[in-house]
Amino acid sequence: MNPEPAPNPSTTAPSAARLVPESGSWWDYVNSRNRTGGHGKATARSSERDSSDAFAAHMRNLMRAPTLDVDVVSHCNLNCASCCHFSPAAASTFLSLEDRERNLKKLARIEGIATFFDAIVLMGGEPLLHPGLPELVWATRRHLPEAQLRVASNGLLLKSMGPEFWDAMRSADCKLVLTLYPTGLDYEALFELARAHGVKTGISGGVSEGGFISRFLRTPLDENGLQDRTASFNRCPLGGFSLQLHEGKIFPCNRGALLGIANERFGTTFAHEEGDYLELDAIRSIEDIDSMRRRAHPMCRYCATSLDERIEWRRSAVERDEWLMRPDERELMT
Repeated sequence: MNPEPAPNPSTTAPSAARLVPESGSWWDYVNSRNRTGGHGKATARSSERDSSDAFAAHMRNLMRAPTLDVDVVSHCNLNCASCCHFSPAAASTFLSLEDRERNLKKLARIEGIATFFDAIVLMGGEPLLHPGLPELVWATRRHLPEAQLRVASNGLLLKSMGPEFWDAMRSADCKLVLTLYPTGLDYEALFELARAHGVKTGISGGVSEGGFISRFLRTPLDENGLQDRTASFNRCPLGGFSLQLHEGKIFPCNRGALLGIANERFGTTFAHEEGDYLELDAIRSIEDIDSMRRRAHPMCRYCATSLDERIEWRRSAVERDEWLMRPDERELMT
């Protein structure tokens, strides 16, 4: 599938002053590779410079406060190819308020948890698809009154959101962060809309050509789990920084937490081991989380980070190759 043409940035991109991502060190690495080019067809192993850049980005992430991402829906209305949340391949599911309340109570009992994370991020999928999003925002603020809260959205549904959404966002002091895709949206108008409702705004992810995301990270998954987990972790631009709360567990990354979606859609057999996550019930202190996020995990053996590439942004065709190793990539590993 060919990428869609980017709209005229002079009419849809926000002003230059807005082009500061909420969290960007791994996007710095992505954008540096945007300028130098990605791997494309797998014809050679990653260069020493690529490995050095990836390791440097990984170490910068570990020096920063992590985010805790919560997928309030699994599906999306944009469906980016190679989405690290597997949203194009996911069935439509919604996080229940009861599950959210249960997990929030467990989180809130951990001393210092609210300020340990740079932010608690309600995302997906596309979070604006959740009809109960205002209640989820309020529940998060009620249990974690000192936390920085964000809703991360693509913005496609923003103009259709009702007063309950805007009231919750403003009253709960929850920041709206938009990821800027070349979809034709007038993002400046969306920022103005949020400001008119008294809601803080920001940019999620990164920007590149024309003020929009022009490339996406693709890390092939090895179904056989033959990758060196320490080497994979040391090159990973997500692990240890974008933590994921999923099914009552904290995982060190989004992709690893959501491997079950690939299993359901593509018939793979990715499996989690106990060392891949922390059960909320078992967390004694924030030191447990900090220690977990700084080490390689059994599931790191599935990520062929030595073959990561920056693909042109496009909508997904929900093909295996968007997430799984291609035959030519598998041949390189032999």
